[in-house]
Amino acid sequence: MLLHQPFGDYYGAYRALEKLYKEGKLRAIGVSNFYPDRLSDIVAFNEITPQVNQVETHPLNQQIFAQENMIKNKVQIES
Repeated sequence: MLLHQPFGDYYGAYRALEKLYKEGKLRAIGVSNFYPDRLSDIVAFNEITPQVNQVETHPLNQQIFAQENMIKNKVQIES
């Protein structure tokens, strides 16, 4: 399940996903459209690292910095 865009209480929403994951109700947790700073916050302040970050990438918008950040945080890019 993906948490779409880091607005509002996204920490609380992510913790709810973590709880469902620990209960075995979800097989994977991911995020969508999280910029590098927000993704790093989620990784640093939660127990479970998102397995994926779904972001827009294409030849004209490769988001190199975001991709490097995902590699550093061991989060798979989904585009």
